[in-house]
Amino acid sequence: MKRTSKLYKIGAFLALLVGSPYLTSCEKSLDEEAKTFINPDDFFSNETQCIQAVNGVYETLYDIYSSPDYWRMVDLGTDVAYSKDVNSSVQNYEYGSGNTGTGNLWLNAFAGIKNSNLVISRVSKAPIDGAIKDRVIGEAKFLRALYYFNLSNTFGAVPLWTDEIVIESISSLERSSLEDVRKQIVKDLSEAEGVLPLSYPSSDVGRVTKGAAQTLLAKVYLYAKDWKNAKATAEKVVNSGTYSLMSDYSQLFDVNTGFKNNQESIFEVQYLREPTSNKNTRTHSMISYYIPQRDAGKSTYAGVDFGKLVVDGWSVFLPTAKLVTMFETGDKRKDIVLGYGFKDQKFTSFPKPGYPWFGSKFWDLNARGQASGKDLYVLRYADVLLMLSEAENELDNISGSLKWMNMIRERAGLPALASSTTKAEITEKIFTERAIEFVGEFQRRFDLNRWGKLVEAAKSVAVDNPIGAAKVRPYHQYYPISQDEIIKNPNLKQNDGY
Repeated sequence: MKRTSKLYKIGAFLALLVGSPYLTSCEKSLDEEAKTFINPDDFFSNETQCIQAVNGVYETLYDIYSSPDYWRMVDLGTDVAYSKDVNSSVQNYEYGSGNTGTGNLWLNAFAGIKNSNLVISRVSKAPIDGAIKDRVIGEAKFLRALYYFNLSNTFGAVPLWTDEIVIESISSLERSSLEDVRKQIVKDLSEAEGVLPLSYPSSDVGRVTKGAAQTLLAKVYLYAKDWKNAKATAEKVVNSGTYSLMSDYSQLFDVNTGFKNNQESIFEVQYLREPTSNKNTRTHSMISYYIPQRDAGKSTYAGVDFGKLVVDGWSVFLPTAKLVTMFETGDKRKDIVLGYGFKDQKFTSFPKPGYPWFGSKFWDLNARGQASGKDLYVLRYADVLLMLSEAENELDNISGSLKWMNMIRERAGLPALASSTTKAEITEKIFTERAIEFVGEFQRRFDLNRWGKLVEAAKSVAVDNPIGAAKVRPYHQYYPISQDEIIKNPNLKQNDGY
């Protein structure tokens, strides 16, 4: 395929090398190498430059996962969360091609794919150690797969390209089928799995690992209903012995327990804030959207004193009544996911009488203003276990399915499901367990879509979201492509219904 023009190459590379602080070990080299103009033809000549380049591909993670628009599009309009903003186009299913509800996901994900393609192409020819070359390319292929995973879950069929190509070619590409996109994702992850390490030295924690590639690959198989490959791939993660469940669900989200990159974490977006010096290296604002609203003119939140915490509490996201009822008696996760108070203080006001706020899972007591340095999970071991439970159940292996499901339930303080549990009952338990376990972790809408349950779920929370419950339709499985993108590329065909 035709290579990029010199001008476009320089422009793409400038966007790539803006200086990502994603990985601690690379901060110094990133700062030192930042220049006004860098031609990629003069770069990629040593290991440091190649590693710096792939660091730039990680940068897109922040553009996607730090965005409130992304949080809205994966949880609002589902059965786990709603917004007090009655004009929310996402939860009301009132978006269209001029107002897609997806923020800049299309632009950001394709920017990450473009940068991945550049790194894969150039590093493959770089005169560096073979093991480093393979690892860097493996990192870029995982990230390209993750960006395509997000795109395909959001829009369905999307343009597919894996080479450096001229901007004119990109802007005329037609949408590839969902099947072809998934084939490319599987190819990238399978190749990445073969070259990525199980772990890194502490100076490089946060990079993509073999386990991350295997976990995302298992998830892609699960979404495609390829149960045998989903099971086999997820079992590789288990059998590696690299990961295990944290003993206490609350430890996964408590910034004061050193939770970052813990034994259960497989891949998370790395953030950094130093509360003692109030230095914000890389932050997001999730706490502002999930903590109870700050009382007017006071330093309390819903009547509770959080000590030194001073954040803008908007409480945009609220748990649905349906989510509250999903918890069984004795579920230890309930007081972490849902917020009824803080320490020995009970909230004195609630979104509605009898309704809780979202709980400490989403809080960061070291945050300030809108700045939180709390890492955000993309993949963790509990997901592997529930994927195994689902795959085994679909393969009619009830005992195998219960084995994995009961590991999750045991941590939650719940009794094991009996061996007499039927396939249909396990299916319903998986539906509920994934809602409870992963609320706020960028999964619910994608899960509902792959199960064909989005409309049903939206209608089930009419008490919280009456407009959305009335307006949701089957075609809302996918979001619309922005009209701006269709104007730039007339070969893009809009999704049905918009």
